[in-house]
Amino acid sequence: MNNYELLIQKLDAFTRKFYTNRLIRGVLIFLSCLIIYLLLISIGEYFLYFPAWLKLSIIGILIFAGIVTLIIWIIIPLMKMQRLGKIISHEQAAQIIGRHFPEVSDKLLNILQLRQDQNNYASKVLIEASIQQKAEQISVIPFNKAVDFGKNKKYLPYLLIPVILGLGILIIVPSVFRDASERLLKPSENFAPPAPFAFHIISNEMKVPMYSDYKLEAEVNGSKLPNQVYVQVGDEQLEMQKISKNRYSYTFSRVAQPIDFKLTAADVYSENYQLSVIEKPMLESFSVSVEYPSYTGKKNEELQSLSDMSVPAGTILRWALKAKHTNSISLRMGAVGSGVPIQKTDDRWKAMARFYRDTSYTIFLGNKAMPRSDSFTYHMEVIPDLNPQVQMQEMKDSITGQQVLLTGNASDDYGISRLNFHYAIYDGKKQLLANKIIPVKMTPGAVVPFQQYFDFASLNLSPGQEVNYYIECWDNDAVNGSKMGRSEIHTYRMLDLKQVDSAMDQNSRQINQGLSNSADQAKKLQNDMKEMQNQILQSDNMNWESQQQMKSLVDKQEQLKHQVEAIKKRFEEQKKQSEQKNYSQDVKDKQEAVQKQLDNLLNKELAEQLKKLQEMMKNMNKDNAFQNLQKMQQDNKLFNMDMERIQELMRKLEMQMKMEDVANKLMDLAKQESDLQKNTDAQSKDNAQLNQEQKDIQKDLQNVLQQDMKELDKLNKQQQKPEDLDKAKEQGKDAEESMEESSDQLQQKNNSKASQSQSKAQKQLQQMAAGMKKMAQDMDPEQIDIDIKATRQILTNLIRFSFDQEQLMSKVKQTSPGSPNYTLNIQEENRLKGNAKMIRDSLFALSKRVFQIAASVNKETSDLTANIDNTIDALENRRLSEGVTRQQYAMTSANNLALILNELLSNLMQSQAESQGSGSGMGKPKPGQGKGDASGMMKDIITGQQKLGKGMKPGQGKQPGGQQQGGNSPGGSGNGGSGEGSDGEGESEQIARMAQQQAALRKQIQELSSLLNSKGMGGNAQQLKAIQDAMDKNETDMVNRRMNSTLIQRQQEIMTRLLEAEKSIRNQEEDNKRNANTGKDEQRPMPPELQQYLQSHQALLDLYKTVPPSLRPYYRKMAEDYLQQVK
Repeated sequence: MNNYELLIQKLDAFTRKFYTNRLIRGVLIFLSCLIIYLLLISIGEYFLYFPAWLKLSIIGILIFAGIVTLIIWIIIPLMKMQRLGKIISHEQAAQIIGRHFPEVSDKLLNILQLRQDQNNYASKVLIEASIQQKAEQISVIPFNKAVDFGKNKKYLPYLLIPVILGLGILIIVPSVFRDASERLLKPSENFAPPAPFAFHIISNEMKVPMYSDYKLEAEVNGSKLPNQVYVQVGDEQLEMQKISKNRYSYTFSRVAQPIDFKLTAADVYSENYQLSVIEKPMLESFSVSVEYPSYTGKKNEELQSLSDMSVPAGTILRWALKAKHTNSISLRMGAVGSGVPIQKTDDRWKAMARFYRDTSYTIFLGNKAMPRSDSFTYHMEVIPDLNPQVQMQEMKDSITGQQVLLTGNASDDYGISRLNFHYAIYDGKKQLLANKIIPVKMTPGAVVPFQQYFDFASLNLSPGQEVNYYIECWDNDAVNGSKMGRSEIHTYRMLDLKQVDSAMDQNSRQINQGLSNSADQAKKLQNDMKEMQNQILQSDNMNWESQQQMKSLVDKQEQLKHQVEAIKKRFEEQKKQSEQKNYSQDVKDKQEAVQKQLDNLLNKELAEQLKKLQEMMKNMNKDNAFQNLQKMQQDNKLFNMDMERIQELMRKLEMQMKMEDVANKLMDLAKQESDLQKNTDAQSKDNAQLNQEQKDIQKDLQNVLQQDMKELDKLNKQQQKPEDLDKAKEQGKDAEESMEESSDQLQQKNNSKASQSQSKAQKQLQQMAAGMKKMAQDMDPEQIDIDIKATRQILTNLIRFSFDQEQLMSKVKQTSPGSPNYTLNIQEENRLKGNAKMIRDSLFALSKRVFQIAASVNKETSDLTANIDNTIDALENRRLSEGVTRQQYAMTSANNLALILNELLSNLMQSQAESQGSGSGMGKPKPGQGKGDASGMMKDIITGQQKLGKGMKPGQGKQPGGQQQGGNSPGGSGNGGSGEGSDGEGESEQIARMAQQQAALRKQIQELSSLLNSKGMGGNAQQLKAIQDAMDKNETDMVNRRMNSTLIQRQQEIMTRLLEAEKSIRNQEEDNKRNANTGKDEQRPMPPELQQYLQSHQALLDLYKTVPPSLRPYYRKMAEDYLQQVK
């Protein structure tokens, strides 16, 4: 081997070492970069939690850069070391060596160049020798030293520092590389930074029975706690309930299938959990058959649900149950009660139970995994059939309270079987006297309305007795038996005599006070009317102020009407109360007379005035208003006259009733004295006891003389003509002295003289009582004679007035207004005016002391004077036709007054006959005091009407009044009295007597009708009313002197109807006698006020009683309860 080849080998060795150096440097740089990169991305991932895209980018960059650098820095140098691929040439190596070894410089390069160019030179040997020579010169130089591995030491810090840092981190914080590597090895996943807290499930095993609730509880631990924690199920987040600072809960309701969930808070998620489900026994279908007791009337039901129920006592329930995942079913009554047998048939369980009281029952379901895992508890409210209830309202008549109307309803849960009205009568010592049950009409049902009317007057109670009464009902309970319920007990007490006296005295005071107030109110109203008249005259039209004054008049008139209505009710109450006392028929007749006065005052005068005022207020016409006010002022005067008359009659009536009370007390004392005398004669008691009884009678007499007589004196002083009571007082004192003597003689045990004194005292008391009764009944013959004479004188004056007025009316018709006689006619009318006023005043004075005068007497006298005033005004103003019309009206009023006086004269003559005794044979019994039977009264009426009919026929010698019939018929209108003088007057008096008798017969018919109604024989009422109307027409024709064929024909019709009525009455009386042994209580008809209340009450019930049949029981019961409250 020559030097050149050796040189080439050294160059090849240099080349290998050159690439080895590059490999070492590449490895150091590659490892340094790799370690630094890994450190950077690990630390970055550990702290920064790179997102997936960044991690993927980093890994991509690492792989790409690693491969590139590995190829460049490691793989290529290795290949070139194996002389693979393109390597540096010998020339490049020579240059590198030449730069490293200055002594070599470019010698080595020249040698290589000479070697390459030796073929171009001629002398190859020379060139070869030159190459050898130069090669020898540099062959001793170590070319390998041109490559210094030591220069790579500068790269070692770049490797060692990251390695040491990595080792330090690995030792100190190994989690940096562990956590970072774990996340980096999952580049596609996003990792969040570790939360400052962690979730921990603290609930029991996460298993729940199917369709049960599961309560999940979790705990959160960490340095920082979230405000709220959620359960995430799928995509839905459910908020958990915070239990404490770091504990939360959530309830999964009715879990039917497994649930996957995890916990999350503040973007921090827990691991996934699963709630598993255990199969639970469950009802698949069920039904309950409800069998109600038959008496309730409720239809059996089939229910498809289990629930709390309300059922009547005795109801049977039958269960039919179907379940799945179930091996056993049991049914238990109550909390710790006994079980109910359950039978299983195929796939169903069946059980039955009857309920009598409130209880709860529980159904248990179970299987092998969950014995008694589920239960259903329901409450059975058993509605007991309670006692029936009665709600009753009582409505009494406003007068005496004896007639009661009981309304209301009896109610039960399911039905009322019977309803009774029960009353019991007790005496003053609370001892039972009678007890009676009266069935009440009803329609069976749960709510039964009832109406029961009863008249306690039918019981004929004695003073001091009382009646307890109530409504009782029975239900239809078939389980426990029928039960009874009753209303509250009401009591009716019959006032004793002292209570009746006190009540009547109080009513008398209130009536008198009411009359005084009404009279004052009427006077004020009259003054207001005068002021209203003056205002209308001064104004052009009816302004607003006039309207208000008119409204004020209407209000005052209504107030006055209400006051009179109150007086009337008080009087009716007093009248009913007086029925409990033994007053004479005369008192009852006078009460009826006052009652008619009040009816006339209320129903005619006040009602007409109020109607006129209302019409005036509606029309508001000045001229009509002034005329109406004038007419109303006249009517108001009439009202005052009637009020004055009523006041005076009331005083007389009160005086008479008080006198009869005193007389009755005296008669009672006389009876006691008689009984004492008998005991004294028989010596049945010792003298001390007899003396004490005598002192008690004497004390009662002193009370009569000191109290009753004192009140009687007070009433007597209020009379226009006081009675002389001195004789009665003297008789009382004498009786008291006789009693005192009797007492002394009894103390001395001188029973014989004591008996004589007692007999004397008895007679003195009887005489005093008889005198009081005579004074009470106005039986003073002298006063009756005065009243008869006054009545006859007024009737005579009235007849004369009628003739004069009729004659003047004829003259006025025939006299021209321009005639000198026209003025004489006016003067004559003025004279008749004075006569009319005298008649009015006389009748007014008579009406204040005589009850029998008709209630309309003052109205007729007022109309008479008013028509005469209007006649004079019309004649003075030459209104001839109006004047004649007014004269005719005046004659009509005079005729009406004649009828009133005829009837009055008849009554006075009957009273005179009674005062003189029945032995004289004069007159007929006073109406109402004759025969007790209706047929007897009818016979008397027929006899009287027959005698009256004979006097109506022409040529019959004498009239029934005993006077000869005059020459001409009095039916003429113009000639009667014009030329016959006294004959005309005598004929008129005869006709007046006939009219008087007809009026008396008409009144008897009226009283007969009242008697029949009181006995329940009102079937002839319409026929008697027709007879009464026909008699009234006869009476009117007689007064107007129309004695013609029409009157005769009407008389025949009256006789026919009387005979028919007599036959009918006789048959009814015979039927009543046959039925007398039935013992039925006769009750009066229901008063109108009770009938009106009953009608309005029934109308209200009909309006509200609309319970649709489709309502369920609960709502139907609500409707029935509401209906009960309405009733």
